[in-house]
Amino acid sequence: MHPDWRSRFEEVVRRKTREAVAAELPPLQTMKIGGINELEPLGNQWTREKFGGDFYLSPVGKDIPSTNLVFVQSRDGNTGTRNPGSLGGGDTDKHLIYEGLSRVAANAVLSGAETIRGTNLILSVWRPELVELRRAMQLPRHPTQIVATLGRLTFDETLLFNVPELPVIVISTPEWVERMHAELSRRPWIHPIVLGGPDDLSSAFRVLASSGIARISAIGGRTIARALIKAGLVQDVYLTTAPRPGGEPNTPITETPLKGTLVVKKQGTGPEEGVVFEHLVI
Repeated sequence: MHPDWRSRFEEVVRRKTREAVAAELPPLQTMKIGGINELEPLGNQWTREKFGGDFYLSPVGKDIPSTNLVFVQSRDGNTGTRNPGSLGGGDTDKHLIYEGLSRVAANAVLSGAETIRGTNLILSVWRPELVELRRAMQLPRHPTQIVATLGRLTFDETLLFNVPELPVIVISTPEWVERMHAELSRRPWIHPIVLGGPDDLSSAFRVLASSGIARISAIGGRTIARALIKAGLVQDVYLTTAPRPGGEPNTPITETPLKGTLVVKKQGTGPEEGVVFEHLVI
């Protein structure tokens, strides 16, 4: 790795860990519990104290990865923003759920190209208690980073494409994989998966499953989130609703309300009173 990329990566790890440790995380309080019999519980003493019990995952499938979609929305249903934290979900959502329980058991975290373009984002867990939980499950320190795109990627401006010890998978069309050939050949730790067509995510997910990716946490944006839901590839939706309006107007996760079975409903406490977390199986 070029020294500059190395220093940037190490600084991100230090900064994210420091922020996660310093954050005060008011515990969530259970409002409702639904059907959990077919789901798999997850947690340790620290996460159960903060989350108010076990966190739940759908079982791993045979042909495609078990996939969750994690989102925060404003009170008026908007999700559009460069910084999800600005929507008002709070630190417990950010550090316990978004960068925590939703991805701690994941082999990979999936995002769209616009989410990571030109950023220093590394999609991982940072609280020591969550790092330890991941280690206890015998998973690598960082999940594989999956980027789905139907266009150009900014390889020379995006940190996660330039860290050799961080496995990366790029899902794209034959045309764009060919256009990216030179950049990919210089980065042998990045593995492309070629779509049969722009809407052929199902075949890509079968390839992921066959390569050992059993669980995926998908963080959006809306384009990839809607495509995953439309293709029937999402089992769990972890949705946090902030107590105040905000975000870009008219930017819901989906064009029609999500339909699913409620697993748990939680509410924030203390300074995060009014925050609501819901887990839906769809």
